Amino acid sequence: MADGTSLNKGSARGVVSVLAAGCLWGSVGVFVRILDGYGYNPQSIVFVRMSIAFVILAAVLLILGKKDLFRIRLKDVWYLIGAGVSSALMLNLFYSMSIVMNSLSLAAVLLATAPVFVVLLSAPIFKEKITSVKVQSLILVFIGCVFVSGAIDADKVFSLPGIVIGLLAALGIGVNSIMVRFSLNCGYNPLTVSAYSFGFGSLSCVPFTQFALIASTVSAAPGNMTIILILHTLCAALFPYILFISGMKLLDTGKAAILASVEPVAATILGILLFSELPTGFNVIGIAIVLVGIAVLNVKGGLRGLLRIKQKE
Repeated sequence: MADGTSLNKGSARGVVSVLAAGCLWGSVGVFVRILDGYGYNPQSIVFVRMSIAFVILAAVLLILGKKDLFRIRLKDVWYLIGAGVSSALMLNLFYSMSIVMNSLSLAAVLLATAPVFVVLLSAPIFKEKITSVKVQSLILVFIGCVFVSGAIDADKVFSLPGIVIGLLAALGIGVNSIMVRFSLNCGYNPLTVSAYSFGFGSLSCVPFTQFALIASTVSAAPGNMTIILILHTLCAALFPYILFISGMKLLDTGKAAILASVEPVAATILGILLFSELPTGFNVIGIAIVLVGIAVLNVKGGLRGLLRIKQKE
């Protein structure tokens, strides 16, 4: 679908899929808090969710007799390796470093620049147009993420290395989106791309994974830990990744990245519901701006079209 036109059924399904993925990714922080309390480092957390996701997805495909979905051409394997490694290692490693080197709010804001990288990379690589509607939506979503993160009312501590690392984490999302798009353009099913991404991503985390700690925590409380790890995998990896890639198949890469920026909004709402975190005025304003930015991307005429709709009401 070209920007600025009405949504057809296929595009509407893509929008819903990517928005649902972004909302599910908003739960990542909940599970990271829990597993961090057990002493898991970021790479161990990523390894657990990606490796379990791979096992579950592979088992389901085999049970359903979908062995053909595992077939790939050797010349395309680099796209699938790139999708997995950029997601598991580049994004998560640099984002973890960014959290340590920056304030949490600044790390979140820097990560929110990811759609900019995706749009800029997609233009020359896939000939996707940088339209005025995309630019409007990008600006609104980024401003909204700044408000949602709380960076605007926090004590600001900046370091150039920290900013560079935070931007590299955002670039990781950009690289992942590009590799996923290459894989889809090669004709692979979203389930194939997801399975190989989980597999290669989990392998890239092996050198950094605390296997002894994982084994000890699971053996100490097998019931509770199994529930936590399975829910973590389903909500933070398996379902959102499949939904995102399925949505990308129906949308252009830049639009999908912008829509997925609903994640910090979902994370804020979950924080309110699960941890009784009181939202600030800035949080509420930010959520509203992000939602307007997403609406602008899906209304004919962008911001002007949205204003015309409001005037008719």
